[in-house]
Amino acid sequence: MKQSKPKNLRVLTIAFSPVVREGLQAIMNTDEEVEVVGDVANGREAIQRIRQAKLQGQPVNVVLTETRNGDVDGVQVTRLIKEGFPEISVLVLTENLNDTYVIDAIHAGASGYIFLKDMTSRVLLQSIHRAVEGGTQMTTVLLRSAVENLIQNGRKTLAERTAEAANLTPREVDVLRLMGNGDQNKVIAAKLGITLDTTKKHVHNVIDKLQARSRTHASIIAAQAGLVGKPVNSVDYIAGLEIAA
Repeated sequence: MKQSKPKNLRVLTIAFSPVVREGLQAIMNTDEEVEVVGDVANGREAIQRIRQAKLQGQPVNVVLTETRNGDVDGVQVTRLIKEGFPEISVLVLTENLNDTYVIDAIHAGASGYIFLKDMTSRVLLQSIHRAVEGGTQMTTVLLRSAVENLIQNGRKTLAERTAEAANLTPREVDVLRLMGNGDQNKVIAAKLGITLDTTKKHVHNVIDKLQARSRTHASIIAAQAGLVGKPVNSVDYIAGLEIAA
């Protein structure tokens, strides 16, 4: 008799409509490694549930939220969760194709941003796994628009970002380039011939030195500084990032 894999990816959802919530749960229930631990009404309840789960030794790994649903602002919720529990990955789903929300979600620390209209079962499950493993997930159209906006109207100038990038060690620059290509930690470790623990330490240092809120944010900063892909005056560099087709 075939044994099922342990459910080691615990997912919490926040304030989705009943129809969307049921659809998300139905998709996640098809993955033997994913466990839906509940749905809460707002960020305050999410923090309470996350704290309780951690105390019980069954921490939440991923949170799914929307950019805006009633009184819930997904960007604010993302920021709140990442400030208190930086180890948790937050995936923001939306029906609003607005690059301002994408930029704000990146700055808040979101690990991925998915347009509901384009979302498939594969994209959702892939996003959950990638988020936990250190990867990122954004649909091409959202990322393309957001990056162009961020390059032109970024909250820091290219010169400032480049100066920040200059503080990285040569090894950290290598790690950042691979992060910008969408490589997960285990892939980075293999390519650079270093241990997974060392890779995680480098990734943490890179994000910290760049004052980034997430891997996605760090990758965009790297592109702004000209460290990844094509010159920053071309949005085409995003083809190297790990995104959904």
